[in-house]
Amino acid sequence: MNNSTLSSEGNFRHLINERIAHFWGYGELDSDVWFVGMEEGCDGSIPKLIKRFEATSNGEVFDICDDMGGDADHMAWFTDGAPTQATYRKLIYLLRYFQTSKEPSLEDIREYQINHFGRKNNDHALLELMPLPARSLHAKDWVYASSGIEGLSSRREYLKMYKPERIKRLRELIQKHKPKVVICYSMVYLEDWREITDAPFHETIPKKLYVAKDDHTVYAVVPHSVAHGVSNNDWKQIAEKIMEATTRR
Repeated sequence: MNNSTLSSEGNFRHLINERIAHFWGYGELDSDVWFVGMEEGCDGSIPKLIKRFEATSNGEVFDICDDMGGDADHMAWFTDGAPTQATYRKLIYLLRYFQTSKEPSLEDIREYQINHFGRKNNDHALLELMPLPARSLHAKDWVYASSGIEGLSSRREYLKMYKPERIKRLRELIQKHKPKVVICYSMVYLEDWREITDAPFHETIPKKLYVAKDDHTVYAVVPHSVAHGVSNNDWKQIAEKIMEATTRR
């Protein structure tokens, strides 16, 4: 193993540790609406991960466009003429519905994605419960085992070691910044989302929306944007119910 390889591996370990310690996502923490997913996706390329981690190594949240210029694959979603990104699409649908009280068109969603979504000094944040991007949930796609970092020998160990602390820290961030709405997406992780507040969740739309409230914040659990069996009318109802919850404080 040559010095260049050792240096690269050492840098990757450092960036992973920085990411675990600090990274939360994109946008503005002092904002009204927070979206919280489980983790970012990736294609498993370590050189690409290093570029992404280098761009997000010095803070909690970043501008999803201005701070990420070194990641060409990522930036493809924020250039003129870009298509809508599957995960972003329904999150932007909800955000635009909150902003305008009407359903956005696909073109409106696309324009918002390119020019406004996940930007600093905006009215929302796009956060991740877990800090390390993953290609899939499969063990074969876990690329961090060789880092030598405690708790990263497998995805199972990673979640066991780091998820409780991340939930605790997310709760602290919510109490500090007091967003009006926290929207957690993916019903697969419903039990994890229940842990971010002591307020009880109520099934408002069967299998499609759970809502909880405390003194400052409405918490909503919605399907993932690419979940099967959720129609456009379902998303409209989800948006309306969340808006209703914020006005019945």
